[in-house]
Amino acid sequence: MLQINTPSSSSDNSSRPSQRLLTAISEIPITQAKEEASKLLDCARYLNHTGVMLGDHRRVAASHYLNMMVRALFDELEHSRPHSRSQADR
Repeated sequence: MLQINTPSSSSDNSSRPSQRLLTAISEIPITQAKEEASKLLDCARYLNHTGVMLGDHRRVAASHYLNMMVRALFDELEHSRPHSRSQADR
């Protein structure tokens, strides 16, 4: 399961450290987290495809933004739980 963090209602964000927008919950198996992240990548691909076909630059830009967030999530999964990776690949 993936967790989506939203900014708090406070308008002063300068004192807070930066938070990850998408993060994986540590109790969820890494294979399940990767499957969910892959679904988000599929959504980004679909959004990009429809944006290009319709000439909607906002959809294309949104797809690139979502793609970057999901790839950062994959990087987090690889770096935070490297021991789980070898078990999941077997």
